Amino acid sequence: MLGLGLAIITGIGIAHQQGVSVVGVDALCPFGGIETLWTLIASVTLIQRVAASSVVLLAVVLVTAFVFRRAFCGYICPLGAVQEFAGKLGNLIFRGKRPEMPAWLDRPARFLKYGVLVFFAVWSWQAASLVLRPYDPWVAWMHLTSSELLAEFAVGLAVLVVSVIGSVVYDRFFRKYLCPMGGFLGAISRASIFKVRRAADTCTNCKACDKACPVNVKVSEVAVVNDAECINCNECVNVCPVKDTLTVSAGSAPAARRLSPNAMLGVMLGLVALGVGLPTLTGNFAWTTATLESTVEKAGGTVNVEEIKGSMTFADISKATGISAADIQARFNVKPDEMNTKIKDLAESHGFDVHTDVRAWIEEKLGQTK
Repeated sequence: MLGLGLAIITGIGIAHQQGVSVVGVDALCPFGGIETLWTLIASVTLIQRVAASSVVLLAVVLVTAFVFRRAFCGYICPLGAVQEFAGKLGNLIFRGKRPEMPAWLDRPARFLKYGVLVFFAVWSWQAASLVLRPYDPWVAWMHLTSSELLAEFAVGLAVLVVSVIGSVVYDRFFRKYLCPMGGFLGAISRASIFKVRRAADTCTNCKACDKACPVNVKVSEVAVVNDAECINCNECVNVCPVKDTLTVSAGSAPAARRLSPNAMLGVMLGLVALGVGLPTLTGNFAWTTATLESTVEKAGGTVNVEEIKGSMTFADISKATGISAADIQARFNVKPDEMNTKIKDLAESHGFDVHTDVRAWIEEKLGQTK
């Protein structure tokens, strides 16, 4: 399941970087919903780069968290999949006996992700922008085929490399210690309905569940797994040798609703499909990007320079804004046959910046400067 999700989202990211009119990483990340939350509440608007789909995804993730704890991390998160596969490589390298983080360091280090969550959430609310973007390993992953990778996402790439290497040695290194989304879901997971429960009277104390847990929760020592680190992957349930000793249920009473791991996965995927499918049908979840020309037309002819991106061409800008190709070529020293080349591919060789020089010049040219 994780591999399928990773393949699909990575494919969308590559297509976006190659100029296909599909949404990019900013529209497919639920953390964007957290980053824009204050602006959304205060002014009913979204911060730049965040799409309505990010808010929809945040809502979907919240619903799944209240029902199945951090199952998003265990079954859907594509960055979690990268770490999972890195862990499998680690098992091969260490022959199934990977090192364990010392307990004196492991427990306090897990609080780092809550600090990362608060720091970037507050900073985003104050700046009204995606301040996490340059430091985000997932954004770096989605730009691996982009010429902007080292220029804009060098720090995020470094975090990605550290996270992958860390996950080769320790299970899900980034998720455990640094992931702000994991911190957010961990903070609310105690309120979830379905949890892993252990029947002490039939437990043989074999510790198989503890060994199987990828986040080092001591399942054998509790009646109900309330640990914020639990991602409801159900590895513990699957390896338990005694039937019904470990169950996923909504309560400890005999009549409490129980779900098999497969049933839980099915219900969760159904919630995700419903949560994404309905907004897609109503147009509140877009999978394709609008052209600059259509955006200008929709705005009644007003050009929002913030909509100008490096993946566009000067020909796109000329057509949408009415600025002549000759003026553009003269200002940015662009040859006629380069008008249909992506701006970001021209920026370095021609000595200009997409997000400052190009936007500022267009504002001035259209008389929009304040």
